[in-house]
Amino acid sequence: MENQQAQFNILLIEDDDDHAEVMEFYIKEVAGNVTLNRIEDGEKAIQFIRGNEDNFNALPNLILLDLKLPKFDGHEILREIKSSPLLKQIFVIIFTSSNSDKDVETALKNHANSYIVKPVELNGFREIVELIVKYWKSNERIRDKGGSLK
Repeated sequence: MENQQAQFNILLIEDDDDHAEVMEFYIKEVAGNVTLNRIEDGEKAIQFIRGNEDNFNALPNLILLDLKLPKFDGHEILREIKSSPLLKQIFVIIFTSSNSDKDVETALKNHANSYIVKPVELNGFREIVELIVKYWKSNERIRDKGGSLK
């Protein structure tokens, strides 16, 4: 019998260990059964994504992407993802400390699905994760990477 509950496959692209640890904790706590991978720099992120491009099931359903990363920044990674016919289906949330209008405009111009400024308070991370998971669970089409596009 086929599993009715879709598996979350999340890629967290974050270089700050403290932010990543908090996000990983809350994602696992709130989302439950999830596959969560973390990558610390832009070059490795592009290699990971491009390396799995031929294996649709290995691709993440959701990417949480910081903008301020070593080697390639989040804008470059986003452009790389959204320029590929297959990869552009991946739901990308920019999750960054930057509230710069220029960063927001650039991210949206490059087809980010959402832009969230990291909270200052620790419990704010939990609230953000809860909202993301609630949205994810309520939107089967996004959760299934485009539904019939598999």
